[in-house]
Amino acid sequence: MAGLDRQGALAMHQDQDIYPVQWTGRQAVVALPEHIDLSNAGQIREELLSVINRGATALIADMTATISCDNAGADAVLRAHRRAAVSGTELRLVVTAKIVRRLLSLSGIDRLVSTYPSLEAATAAGTPAPVLALVGAPAGTRTNGQPSRRAAQTNGQPSRRAARTNGQAPRRAARTVGRPMPAGPADTGGAPITPAVVWKLLDALHDGVALAAADGAIALTNSRLAEMFGYQHAELLGHPVEYLIPAHLQDARHCRRASHVPGPGTPATDAGARLAGRRKDGTIFPVEVSFSPVMAATGRFTLTVIRDVSDAQRLEVLADLARAAAAAQQAQAAAAQQAQRGQELLDTIVTGLFQVGLGLQAASNLPADAARQRIAAASRHLDEIIRQIRDTALTARDQGTAPRQR
Repeated sequence: MAGLDRQGALAMHQDQDIYPVQWTGRQAVVALPEHIDLSNAGQIREELLSVINRGATALIADMTATISCDNAGADAVLRAHRRAAVSGTELRLVVTAKIVRRLLSLSGIDRLVSTYPSLEAATAAGTPAPVLALVGAPAGTRTNGQPSRRAAQTNGQPSRRAARTNGQAPRRAARTVGRPMPAGPADTGGAPITPAVVWKLLDALHDGVALAAADGAIALTNSRLAEMFGYQHAELLGHPVEYLIPAHLQDARHCRRASHVPGPGTPATDAGARLAGRRKDGTIFPVEVSFSPVMAATGRFTLTVIRDVSDAQRLEVLADLARAAAAAQQAQAAAAQQAQRGQELLDTIVTGLFQVGLGLQAASNLPADAARQRIAAASRHLDEIIRQIRDTALTARDQGTAPRQR
């Protein structure tokens, strides 16, 4: 009865399908049109999502007849891939046109979705491989879910070791009677790492991430990168990484990227390099960029991590202003102190010279011996004034050079 209900539901949906859908069990084949562009990409996306929602375990998007496809079509396939990853559906593509293959390569879809040269090859691909689990398989089973050889040999019968006990508890078990056994790890089932999980991890990053092919064309980006530069996700695919920096820096960045040919184990280059980013509206903002080579079976790629440092730069500017204000205040205080010392020295000199003048004037009317004594006192007074001038000058020089020696 459930099978008849399912067939009836499929028949009802087939009447509503915009593009032909052929079901074989729970495997569906959707025949896509000759041209895929902005005018029909939305319909194609909804059709693929509808088939996934009907419970297909495998969805084959047959693009045998497709001879042209733009970024809107690539985005429709990417949306279907994300939904399929969440629903546990395997998405396969059949592509024959070279120009369509080129677009899928530039957008990075061919590294996410299995692509086949014919419908027969896609149909014969079989069921999807199991996803990677975070915990091991239960004891007594292999990784493919089948019982292990030792478990199979028992065939439901007690093992030889168990038979030797003749219904008695084994000696090792007998020694543990009355002792609490340590609790083993709980079997939590297994947390699969699916492409949807990877996408969520990438989109959760605060930094923008882009994966570029060997020619520099962007193949994959996360949501943060598109948001940071003011683009829609599909608008960045196929453009070079230099597209995100100002025009006057693009040639220099292209030469640096072209001259670097990473090999296996090559560390990150330009790690934390300060550059300028250019948003879609033309505004320029400071960024830190790190480039890391990635070697894969399908070729050489470059992983680019971009961080918006506008807030950090504003904090640095504020810190520089605070340091400059403190230095200016300190210099102003030092200048005021030096001016005060200069005024005090000037007052001392004027007073001393005035006293020397009075002494010399008085000596002119005194006898010779008294005049010589008065002149000698005036000379000592002049020496004291000169010493004070010299000490003040040396102190000012030392204080002026001390800050530069720190």
